[in-house]
Amino acid sequence: MKLLITDKKKINQLVTIFRHLKGIIVDVNLILSKEMFYIQSMDSSHACLVEIKITNEWFDKYTINEDEDEVLGINSEILFKVIDCWKDGQEITIYTKSNNNNLFIDFNGEKQVTKKFQLPLIDIDSDIMDIPEKEYDVDLLLKSNDFKELISELSIFNNTIKFKCNSNDEKVVIEADGGMGAMQVEIKDDDILEFAISEDLELSVTYALSYINTMCSFSKLNDCVYIHSSEDNPMKLHYSLDDKDSNESENYVKFYLAPKINDDD
Repeated sequence: MKLLITDKKKINQLVTIFRHLKGIIVDVNLILSKEMFYIQSMDSSHACLVEIKITNEWFDKYTINEDEDEVLGINSEILFKVIDCWKDGQEITIYTKSNNNNLFIDFNGEKQVTKKFQLPLIDIDSDIMDIPEKEYDVDLLLKSNDFKELISELSIFNNTIKFKCNSNDEKVVIEADGGMGAMQVEIKDDDILEFAISEDLELSVTYALSYINTMCSFSKLNDCVYIHSSEDNPMKLHYSLDDKDSNESENYVKFYLAPKINDDD
């Protein structure tokens, strides 16, 4: 197996993925088929699932054994430490060797030293879930950095947020209320790039803020982030890697976050 990435934008996207995976997953299987590079895994509490799909055409070079999928188990902490050694201007090559139970990662750049890493592969028992497509009650498209900044500010006051929408109002309200104070954010229609909400809907869902903070650490993947929410269903947060919308994107990073049960319900 050999993957090569030379495009600066795509390199930065891959670096962002490998740098922040450890915030959710301890050990991860990298699954390579002839069609795609794929990751699907849940955090240890089973509250958050991450799904990453990158088609073979996205890479500058994508060579694998077409007879069967390759499953490469790796510790996400060491993957983070390796990717932190990458410097701007370096290409990334990821490969395996026959009869060698290691993953190799090379960083090469003009007028830069070449760095070569060898990481031990591990066996990870992990099942792949079928994630059905569904319609959500609320669909939002926001600026990634704006959303990240708001979530960071809300985390000052609580470790959970309440996400509210009403079909009679052209806004989204996010609240955090704790012992040291409270904060309410009103995101009005003018601040939302795209907004769709079901008729006669009054939505109020609570989510763990720490997970959303981690999801927002991937904000460099795209200038925009899609947020989809429904009552009693996981929130979906979608970063496109190919500048297509969340319905048409073939290369993406998606998060699914289970809602919290309100104590006062």
